[in-house]
Amino acid sequence: MVLLNDILARRRGHKLFDEELWTFADRVQGARLSNLSEDALQSRLDQIERNIQYIDGAPSPRDELPPERGWISPWWWLRLRYWTLLEFERRGLTPTPTTPLPAQPALARGFGGHMNSEDRVLVRISNRRWLLDTLRDGTIRFAPAASYDDARLNAARADDEMGKSYKRPGQQLTVTTTDGKSLPVLGDATFTTRRLVERSSGMEEVPYWLSSFSTELDPRLFDEFPGDPPEEDGCLVIFDPEAFVRRALPSLNRAAPYAVKSLVQNDYFDPYYPDSDHHSPLSKKDFRYAYQREMRFILDPEDGGPLAGGGALFVSIGSIADIAAVYGKDGQKVEGTGPDSFLA
Repeated sequence: MVLLNDILARRRGHKLFDEELWTFADRVQGARLSNLSEDALQSRLDQIERNIQYIDGAPSPRDELPPERGWISPWWWLRLRYWTLLEFERRGLTPTPTTPLPAQPALARGFGGHMNSEDRVLVRISNRRWLLDTLRDGTIRFAPAASYDDARLNAARADDEMGKSYKRPGQQLTVTTTDGKSLPVLGDATFTTRRLVERSSGMEEVPYWLSSFSTELDPRLFDEFPGDPPEEDGCLVIFDPEAFVRRALPSLNRAAPYAVKSLVQNDYFDPYYPDSDHHSPLSKKDFRYAYQREMRFILDPEDGGPLAGGGALFVSIGSIADIAAVYGKDGQKVEGTGPDSFLA
């Protein structure tokens, strides 16, 4: 746990590292994690510490953001970690050390993204051949959101993108029957926001399509999104996201004229400490995915008909080789504009 210990040592002296305040907040809001099994509690801690190692890198302006700002604040993560460790302490349990991650390699300037006080970029990891198609022809693949709810996908890709849920401890809730009797709630109650519309035949899901990018280059993500075969993987780096979107819109308007187009930074939330009672499936994800730092290009037909007959939609916008480049896993540029390597 060398990397995590280094991060904790660097953070402990900061004014926003306030365990006394976090302890008081834990007492006020009650034991939110009390119904988790020991395995689920350990998994939660692993997810938090893994994200800290991915996201909390070099000092940045985010260091002064209070935890109330959510996942972009390092203190939000450290507070969640502290509350989770308090639950271990209440149970008299000792957590298992989380698997350490290697530190991110030093990157050339221009690849760190806006969260690290650099220019905005969009990064996509995939097979180099497909990425070169995007670079040369501007081919963008929009997948139906529902297609990610698939057990064949790995943990980094699989998710229910049509609904987002949060939890409330049952002991903090009361169910009242029509005759006024109170019933206890066992375990955690789950509240879910889904993409639904009411039709004459009942409630139906409203599909949408998305193409995913990261907001910064992190070479460690190659291991999270392995291709087939992984040695042929690479990354596409778009150095001018605004120009990319401007070029894409005419083609998207022809391919999906009635769909709402948006480029959205994902907002990550803790299902046990939610900041809202409503979590839009389009722009919210469980915090366990935060290490991906996802930016989504979304096509939303709203209540209109499905795109591409319900399957993947491919749109070509023309070459983007003047604003983007494809790099190999070794950091070397394969084709396009920009630095010869993403490594410093």
